[in-house]
Amino acid sequence: MKILELDFHRPQRSSLFGVALLVAGFAACGLVLADLVEVNQQIDRERVVLARIESLRPSAEQAGRRAADARKKAARVERDRLEGAQAVADRLAIPWGELLAEIEAADGNDVAITVLSPDPNKKVVRIEGQARDLRAMLSYNARLAASPMLVDVALINHEVVLEDPDQPVRFSLSAVWRQNHDRNQ
Repeated sequence: MKILELDFHRPQRSSLFGVALLVAGFAACGLVLADLVEVNQQIDRERVVLARIESLRPSAEQAGRRAADARKKAARVERDRLEGAQAVADRLAIPWGELLAEIEAADGNDVAITVLSPDPNKKVVRIEGQARDLRAMLSYNARLAASPMLVDVALINHEVVLEDPDQPVRFSLSAVWRQNHDRNQ
């Protein structure tokens, strides 16, 4: 049997190869650490660029809001077009021939109509004119009130033109017109 010799206090021997291997390991760790720092800096730069791009790109919520605003604007434009077309249709639906015939029939030699302003929505016509005197204006008002086409004839205002030597009366009337089917009722 062999004798076992245990030496717990042996002097350490270092080899040149071991020291070189240790130095090479530290150098490799240093290079990896430097590379890691550079990669982290590059990631930070990329995050800044990405954040800038994200701030410039509209979000889905903003895009949805813009699309909704565009739809509202288009609906508003369409509604305005329809209202304009309805206004034209209302103007064309005014019974101009009958209305002018009634106003002219009530007119005498002593009254001159200067402005005729219809409101198709309310079926109201505003008549502005000038009469020879107060009696002629009141007579004209009474003749319009007796017309079967015009109802609710009202004198809005009047004034005597004192600067004119004849002192005519300027006046403004309003009346509601009735269509043919309204007069039959």
